[in-house]
Amino acid sequence: MPVKHVPVILAAMPDRDLAARRLLEVAEEELQRIVLDIHDGPVQNMFAALSQLSLLRARLPADSDPALNRAIALLELALNDIRNLLGAFHAPEFARRAIGEIVEDLAVQHEALTGGTASLEIAPALPDVSLPIKIAVYRILQEALSNIHRHAGTDSATVRVWADGDRLCLEVIDHGRGFQPPPLSGPEATERHEHIGLRGMRERAALVNGDICVDSRPGEGTRVRAEIPIHG
Repeated sequence: MPVKHVPVILAAMPDRDLAARRLLEVAEEELQRIVLDIHDGPVQNMFAALSQLSLLRARLPADSDPALNRAIALLELALNDIRNLLGAFHAPEFARRAIGEIVEDLAVQHEALTGGTASLEIAPALPDVSLPIKIAVYRILQEALSNIHRHAGTDSATVRVWADGDRLCLEVIDHGRGFQPPPLSGPEATERHEHIGLRGMRERAALVNGDICVDSRPGEGTRVRAEIPIHG
């Protein structure tokens, strides 16, 4: 007889006030400023250095300096890694865009960065939601897709978004290797560093009075489901 599996429920934290929501917005704005500073500072300097090295190589005989070629290759690799990282953290203009468009754009970006596939099932005529909810959904989906790419042993995922009454629902499913989710609420809740992504999804949902369920077991894939009140 198979062992009955009980999903891990990440309960919402009650009575979150407007200050908590504003904190979410402020943190997001600060993150975007950091992304812009990196792009306009170190990235531009690295690109200038790469251009100078490429000009120098063009003036030398072919393969005359293997160390120079290695330096150029390393700079190109570093720039590509930084641009991918900045792309992952550069959220769209949440306040102006519909939640369905935000989810679709993130799925397309995930495919471009990882080479995987993210099948979308987005219900038509999704309701308008507030900026904090858009931010929370974006970050939860971003973390779920990143976990699939890094840990699930599969390159495909299914992303579903729909409204159920007064709640917005997000579901991310993979058929990868699965895992045993740690307790993320109550007195046994994990604080281990390797679970920071799961705890982050819980906190993102809690800031908008939402819940998350992580349903997984080894060999049977993973299902992450978030439910968030549309009107807070």
